Amino acid sequence: MVSDDTTPSSLADLSLKRSYRTGGELLDRFYIPCLSVAHKYDRAAGFFDSKSLAIAGKGIAGLIENEGQMRLLTSPRFSNDDLEILKEYTKSVDNTEVFEDALKRGIEGEDVDQYLQTDRFKCMAWMLEQGYLDIKVAYMPEDEQKNPYRLYHEKIGVIEDHDCNRIAFAGSINETKSGWTDNYESFEVFRSWIGREDKRIQDKQDAFDRLWNNEDPEVEVYNLPEAVEKSVTARSPDTIDGLPAINLFLTEEGRDTYTDNDQKDLWPHQEDAINWWKNHDYSGIFAMATGTGKTYTALRAARLQADTRLTVIVVPTKVLVDQWLDELPDVFGPDISVLECTGREDWRSQILSIVDPYRIGDLNEIAEENRTVLITTPHTASSDAFRRAVDHIPSKRLQIIIDEVHGIGSSQFRKTLEIEAGRRLGLSATPNRQWDEEGTQAIYNYFGNHEPFRFSTQNAIENGYLAEYEYHPLLCELTTEEFDEYLEYSNQLGSIEAQLKSSESPPKHLYNQREQLLRQRAQIKKSAIRKPSRFGAFLDTDHPTPAIVFCEDNSQIDELEQELQHRNKSYGVYVSDRADEQASAFHKFETGAIDYLLAIKCLDEGVDVPDCPTAVIISSSTNTREFIQRRGRVLRTSDSKDHAVIYDMLVLPGINAQPDDETALKLVKQELRRAKLLMDAARNGEKAEVQLAKELANYGEQFKTLIYTTEPPDPFENGLPESSSS
Repeated sequence: MVSDDTTPSSLADLSLKRSYRTGGELLDRFYIPCLSVAHKYDRAAGFFDSKSLAIAGKGIAGLIENEGQMRLLTSPRFSNDDLEILKEYTKSVDNTEVFEDALKRGIEGEDVDQYLQTDRFKCMAWMLEQGYLDIKVAYMPEDEQKNPYRLYHEKIGVIEDHDCNRIAFAGSINETKSGWTDNYESFEVFRSWIGREDKRIQDKQDAFDRLWNNEDPEVEVYNLPEAVEKSVTARSPDTIDGLPAINLFLTEEGRDTYTDNDQKDLWPHQEDAINWWKNHDYSGIFAMATGTGKTYTALRAARLQADTRLTVIVVPTKVLVDQWLDELPDVFGPDISVLECTGREDWRSQILSIVDPYRIGDLNEIAEENRTVLITTPHTASSDAFRRAVDHIPSKRLQIIIDEVHGIGSSQFRKTLEIEAGRRLGLSATPNRQWDEEGTQAIYNYFGNHEPFRFSTQNAIENGYLAEYEYHPLLCELTTEEFDEYLEYSNQLGSIEAQLKSSESPPKHLYNQREQLLRQRAQIKKSAIRKPSRFGAFLDTDHPTPAIVFCEDNSQIDELEQELQHRNKSYGVYVSDRADEQASAFHKFETGAIDYLLAIKCLDEGVDVPDCPTAVIISSSTNTREFIQRRGRVLRTSDSKDHAVIYDMLVLPGINAQPDDETALKLVKQELRRAKLLMDAARNGEKAEVQLAKELANYGEQFKTLIYTTEPPDPFENGLPESSSS
């Protein structure tokens, strides 16, 4: 229940979302309000330092006022010297000194202003001494097949109030100042008063209790070393009354580098994009590389329009709908009015009352409302019901944003482009539709028929917005039978192409037959029989993990699973038709519980994936968009990696293929187009090209020459279609 002064007194009083991301959200809307009503707080995090207590001081003050208890399970931040020492010791040797030094570094810190550091330290010391904070240390014992003394990286939290309401959260937050403010982080939230979420909370509470009680066979848990605790509590003040670290919140000293997301500075290329859009009469496409902030840039651009204008946002999947819903309050404020128009919501009964004031121009009623957004999918946006609802709204009162805009050009969704909006913004790393000039032209016509604003992967890497990466090809040969089948399809395609060229108006069935043969031929490469064993050989080599493995279909995933199981590798599967496994696999991958995530196409577009240094492309089409998006899955910058690594399986015709065989040469050239594009931006590009040339020389000089004569595809697919009047 809410108290008389409307101040929340329980977790159930708070307007908690399903997920949170970025620092300002975590502090303002989650961490501080939750701890202000907390009675118990159990937290497992990768690392810990005293700075988090000052950053979230108001929340911690609430926990203390409620006479609450915080249990923190954390991992030492070992230095390289620590690890070298640990490697020399056996399990029978006391490593207390190494652990103590590592913990002291995390708690005391050496990189912040002395006054704030000391003040924060006093806050922690007081909490420890008074019993409000209990800390245990976790690490993963030496594993001969893995790193010795591996870091414990499970990240879960459970908060309970006096009314026994509970929330649990899990994700990529470390209990450090940078984890709560500076880094791009995210986690899911489960609430005990919502549906069946209490069972998931109990599962996380049970998991935490097992760890806390040292009942997990994979993790060793110890009390905070006595020397560390004494070192901390020796500096405890008699009282925290007036102690700045517990009272400072959102003052210049207390928040350090924290700034509200609403005021977050734009990167230069984001400012350039918005200015470009303004200069093109608020109509155009942002062709920005994956990971360079298209969503945030689009929302900041949308904010240029007055609150009295309606905004329609079209995103390709319901997963992305959720991500946009989470982003909207950060830019437009918590009072934004949003109607989700998807199959999972009853939007038809509500939409007319929302849009009617915009239709009739009732500015008085519109002015009384907050900014309004309709968020939907292409399936709904292209429907007659939705288009009728927004029809007759004067274009000056309507703006539209279409995410992954390349998809809207399909014949199925093209009716979305009939919505008359005064301001139009499309988003896509690769806006052109490959082999669909009509659909591409429809997109460009709708968005002003001019070249997009472009910010490429190479631009982003050079400016430090994306991580550098290495590219390593993995060669896989077709069997003789597979190449013979590939050759047969190629001969049939040659015959059909000749018929199409010789006829002024070729029958439609020839085009259909050509498409079918192209798909059948491509499938031979995508599902090559030797790919699973080649993946197995890759698993036997040294390579960084965790890794996302992009596959063709469920059958191929089944085969790759066997290779992983044979080698006792930890993995999960993320595919759309195994929904019961999706969330679990994603969470395990995010928390470091598994090393490999097998996926098909559902991770290609837009989904925020956990920070990951490695991608393994087992199967890929010749569609430029697909492998550009897959590359983007691992290029986000983070403190945990200084570069990414991409392994790309290239299909070759077989060592016995004739070097003058035109079909074999074309097959290799198709594969090399993708390789060349990925090598061009890789930091080891020249070295990878030389190595690949050596390997191709084994198949004949003609094959080796292709590495130097093949041109990569244009990442933007050559801009406007040839028929455009640009």
